[in-house]
Amino acid sequence: MKKFASILLTIVLCLSMMPFGAAQAAEKTYEFVFIVKSMQFSFMLSMIDGAEAAAALVDNIHIVCEGPETPYSVSEQIELVEQAITNGVDAIMITPADSTGIIPAIEAANAAGIPIATPNTKAYGGDVLCWVGVDNYTVGYELGKALCDALGGKGNVVLIEGTAGNSTSTERVDGYLDAFAEYPDIVLLDSQPADFNREKGMTVMENFLQRYDDIDGVASVNKDMTMGAIEAVKDADRQDEMIQVTFDVDNDCLDAIDAGEILITGAQEEKSQIANCIYACLLACNGYKVAPEQYIPMTLVTKENTSLYR
Repeated sequence: MKKFASILLTIVLCLSMMPFGAAQAAEKTYEFVFIVKSMQFSFMLSMIDGAEAAAALVDNIHIVCEGPETPYSVSEQIELVEQAITNGVDAIMITPADSTGIIPAIEAANAAGIPIATPNTKAYGGDVLCWVGVDNYTVGYELGKALCDALGGKGNVVLIEGTAGNSTSTERVDGYLDAFAEYPDIVLLDSQPADFNREKGMTVMENFLQRYDDIDGVASVNKDMTMGAIEAVKDADRQDEMIQVTFDVDNDCLDAIDAGEILITGAQEEKSQIANCIYACLLACNGYKVAPEQYIPMTLVTKENTSLYR
């Protein structure tokens, strides 16, 4: 009995010196991957910052953030998804460069039994765990109304689109067009894509300026293209002729609003979008049901509230 008691005491002492829970199975570490559209797009880099910060709040999530070498390459995004599947990750988050083109990657993740979520940009097929973002149609509609009202309901406008086939661009453009249609004296002169790219936005605006002598308003689906458009307008010395509206926020955009170069933009809280996707995937990995669509409220940003976003 003395020998048994001695052995029992030794076991108890050893267990008491082990970290809490170590006597049980070790807590699982979840391997997540977040694939963005472009590693050169400031908005996507902000989403990556949000992803890393959100994952750090949970001890058992390890996240890898990556994107295509060629900005907005859906074929490279598909390759990254395939590699994540091969690596046996627990969940995949992706902002599709092409909402239709990404479907094979979604279906491959489905076949592997890996939950896949799409923050910011929707996929048009496959079994997506959840999408988190703003109502992009409403984004375009509200910005379009703001532009038309600022013009007094009359004038010539041009529209700079994002990437063809991308849900965020398509839905914002639809919103803009419906807003313009409500004003009989608003004339849409032209609408061209610039792939969410600053340099392309500048080129598209240069073409508009050469083609049209009278432009009263410039609408864009994101601020990178707008910043390029502003450069083109300044180079042509026509900045006093037109009003610019756009979407998304960074310091350059806020400076342009304060300088009167942009009338209004919208904030979509991109860090919250990816954070909610990460936590939705974690819940799904543990058997919980999550909402297939989660909307983040948009805030309109003007001179009156730019200080809140600095």
